[in-house]
This record gives sequence, C-alpha cells and structure tokens, in this order.
Amino acid sequence: MAPISQVMLQKLKNFGTASMLLAFLAYLVFGAAVFHTLESPAEDKMRSEFWEFKRNLSRRWVNHTHCFTSDESSPVIVLTQKELQDMLDLVFKVQAWGLHPDSTEKKSSRQRWGMDGAVGFCGAVLTTIGYGHFAPSTSAGKAFCVAYATLGIPLTALTISAIAEKMRQFSRLLARKISHMRPKWDRQSVEWSCNAGRVVVGLVVFFFIPAWIVHFAEDWTYGEAFYYVFISLSTVGFGDYVTGERIDREYSVNLLAYRVFILLWTGFGMAFLGMVFTMMSKALRKVSTKVSPMATASEQRKKVTRERIASTSTTNSSVSTITA
Repeated sequence: MAPISQVMLQKLKNFGTASMLLAFLAYLVFGAAVFHTLESPAEDKMRSEFWEFKRNLSRRWVNHTHCFTSDESSPVIVLTQKELQDMLDLVFKVQAWGLHPDSTEKKSSRQRWGMDGAVGFCGAVLTTIGYGHFAPSTSAGKAFCVAYATLGIPLTALTISAIAEKMRQFSRLLARKISHMRPKWDRQSVEWSCNAGRVVVGLVVFFFIPAWIVHFAEDWTYGEAFYYVFISLSTVGFGDYVTGERIDREYSVNLLAYRVFILLWTGFGMAFLGMVFTMMSKALRKVSTKVSPMATASEQRKKVTRERIASTSTTNSSVSTITA
C-alpha cells in the first residue's frame, strides 16, 4: 500500500490548475487562522506587559518618585541595575515581536500575529522563502508549523509547477499558431522568438511592475524594491527587506489585501523564474553536449600524438642499439 503522502500527491496531480490554486489558497487561510489563534494570545500578553511598564514609568515621572531634577529642570528617573536590565530585556522582546518602543495603547505598531501578519507568515513558510523576521513562540505554534509545512510545501510545489506548465503550454500554443499562419517561417526560430517574448513579458509582469508597486508602498528606493523582488522569487529570502512590516510607517493600502497580492505575485513569479532557470539549464546542457565531443576529439588527437612520439622514440632507440 502506497504511503498516504504519495496517494495525496497523486490525487493532487490529477486536479486542474485552478482547483490546485483554490486548494492552496484555502490551505493558506486555514493556516493563518490557526497561527492567529495560537500565537496572538502570547503577543497580547507581551503588549500588556509593555503597556504596564510604560504606565509605571509615567507614574514615577508624574509623582517624581525615584527622580531627581537635571540641569534642564526636567525629572530624571533613577533605575536600579535590575530595573535597567529588565527594561532592556523587555524593549528587545517587544522589538522582536514587531512592536515599536514608542508605541502607546492608543497608537501602536500593527500586531504581528493578526490575520494579515499570519497570512504573510504562512506564505513565507509554504513558498520556503523563510525571511526569518519572526517565528512561532509557543510550543503549539511550533508543532503546528512542522505539520503545516510538511503538507503545505508539496502542495505549493505542485501548484507552482502547474502554473509554470500552463505558461509553457501557452508559449507552445502561440508558436504553433504563428507557424500555422506563417508556414514559410522557420519553426525553430518562431519557437525561440516566443520563448524570448515570454521571458521579456514575464520580467515586466513579475519583476519591474511589482518592484514599482513595492517601491511606492514601502517607500524604498526602486533598487531596493527590485532587490527584494529577486531575493524573494529566488527563495533566497535574507529577511533584510520584508513587505508589510514597516513599524514606522502607516500604509495607505489594506494590509490584508496587500499581503494577499504579494503572496499571489510570489506564487506566479516563482513559477516564472523556475521556468526561466529551467530554460537556462537546458541551454547550458546543450552547450555542454556540443563542447563535450570537441573536448573528446581533442583528447583523442593528443593521445594519438603522444603514441606517435612514443613510437618514434622507440624506433630511434632500436636503431641506435643496432648501430652500436
């Protein structure tokens, strides 16, 4: 009996591209909802601790408790070494959770494990980009992440492969139609032109336009945005640039819709870039195939030359011996 995972993968392969895409989106929303449920209480607790800490500091400042007046006549709060260490630990902790230290209860950074943040995290997990800017902190969240990725990564890979295959089919169909309309044109040249056109259009759709959108949405330079686009689609995912995570910026777009757009772009863009890498690999393989016989022929010529030289040396040695 085949393993359950193999049976599941075989059934998924029989789905249409649209069905697989819908299944992927449903799995994404399911994961985001679970992560939001598991991780948001811990984030809420951390925020409550931070608000309480800031309220205590405010009370000290107002009541001049453990304070002295500086040269500028403004109270300076005195902290013990332990209080200072606790304060630094808390500040580092809240920053790791994406909360800006200047945040207040009325105006604060967005919750990292809200539904929009959870959707972005699930997208990074399923596409294996793994920016690394945040991760589950609870034991339940970590355990669910392992199970979620185990099932979700194959589903994502199949979905991306199906999208890439649709792109290749469209290119081949276009080449056939052009060849049918222009039978005198060289078929190989038509196919090459269609492939080149597919790459150019893909670069515009999946690289230049998204980089322009991210450039304005995140207030990055266009170079930084293009760098983010390539690092994300190639699944390198350093995490130095991540969309929707600016704690010092108010986004003018709906963050949930923005993250869904980024996720869909990532999926289709990875399919395109994978297709381009496959084309490059095939081209390099063809070059290698052509170079290999040439190298073999060159080695054979060298071998024959060495054998002739050795034969000539043997003959001369024999002649010298007879003469002697």
